[in-house]
Amino acid sequence: MENVKKKKKQARRVEEIIYVVPEEREEYLKTHLNPPEKIQQIMWMHGMRKQFYFYLNDMILMSFEYVGKDFHGDMVMMMEHPEMKDFLIPKRRRDVPADELLTTNWWAPLQRIGGALLESPMPDDDMEEIAQEEYYHAMLGGYTKNGGREEVDLAYDEDDWSDSIHI
Repeated sequence: MENVKKKKKQARRVEEIIYVVPEEREEYLKTHLNPPEKIQQIMWMHGMRKQFYFYLNDMILMSFEYVGKDFHGDMVMMMEHPEMKDFLIPKRRRDVPADELLTTNWWAPLQRIGGALLESPMPDDDMEEIAQEEYYHAMLGGYTKNGGREEVDLAYDEDDWSDSIHI
């Protein structure tokens, strides 16, 4: 029998900007970061995986992976579940008049403009890749090799690394 590799299903990353009026924002995040089990099952059935939320000034950036075959069809079917009626924000930004944008909950899809590091830039040679990774990790620790001796790289600043979006 031939050894056949299964092709891993490729996930599609989906991002949205969500605006929730300030007085409802805390409850919204509490509910959406810990959705009821039935809601989780519905989202899972319709291809949603690895969902994350981030603050972006007065808005929320929501990101998830979609692993299905028909994104728009799955999203329509998901919204038809009665349990989703009060969970999802029904208004898209384009449907909200400009003078109501700060007094109405709405969402808008983000348009992807490009990407980087979609494939490994590391060499095919495993030993060379390991050496480069070790050097990289040493740099992150603030150490460099110079003429056979290790020196502290004083230019390294831990505050340069962050998990947040800076605007």
